Amino acid sequence: MADQDQQHLSSLKSFVLRARRIRAHSLAKDARLLVKLHNPQFKVLFTPATGAMKVVLELPPEEQVESAAARVRPLILNDEDTYHAKVMNALLHFGRKGNLPEEDIKVLRGWKKEWAKVNPKGKTLGFYEVRVQMPEEAEARISDNALAFSWIYGDVVHADAARREEGRIYGVEERFRAAVPVVVRLMTLAMVTLTITERLNARGVLPDLGGVFDEDVVVSDEAQEVETRVYVAEYDENGNIPAPPAMDEEFGEGWKPFAEVFGALAPGQEGSREEPEEASPSTSD
Repeated sequence: MADQDQQHLSSLKSFVLRARRIRAHSLAKDARLLVKLHNPQFKVLFTPATGAMKVVLELPPEEQVESAAARVRPLILNDEDTYHAKVMNALLHFGRKGNLPEEDIKVLRGWKKEWAKVNPKGKTLGFYEVRVQMPEEAEARISDNALAFSWIYGDVVHADAARREEGRIYGVEERFRAAVPVVVRLMTLAMVTLTITERLNARGVLPDLGGVFDEDVVVSDEAQEVETRVYVAEYDENGNIPAPPAMDEEFGEGWKPFAEVFGALAPGQEGSREEPEEASPSTSD
């Protein structure tokens, strides 16, 4: 395989693994919520008798959005294999090599343009602008996009002092509010691109990507059970335990099977044993 093909293949493999982590995120489980958060919405509460007005925004917990931001971050860093432009170029490259119909190539180009709209350094408005004027100071204004990446790079995935300072005067809540639709948009783009990649792979357009579609990419919330053998040993008077064996060796003197030491006191069994003062567990596959 040519070097160029290898580079594109590396990008696709890295992207699939990362995008599957994004798809598995709790925020991605509710499609309706993602659609709602993609475009900022708020309620205006108005009390006619007093003229008082409030704006109410319903957003996910910051921790949930923060973890989602960490998962999408490699997609917007141009030195990463998962950088969105590299991924889309890879899909277009293999699509052309695989004689993908022109209408499908146009679809890929369209999604590449959607990805290109994400600009971490952009100052232009996405949806709105925020203005603040402190006493005896000139008015300050900032776009929602700049605020969003002030939160992403200044508060969350980096401690970029300059990016945080850019949005400092507006407060962390304002920075967070601006970041939510940006993070959600990145999640949505990643999941759409993953679906496209899966379909192209199923059609045989892409080269062999190995086990990236089946490999475990997230840790289960369920209690983990691992079948193994467990041995224990007592500390000596100097606080040391017998040296553990190499992986291909058996446990030697001083080590006893867990069941031999603790099994005598299992519920329903008779007998007694002398309790070791302290024991150090070790496992061997």
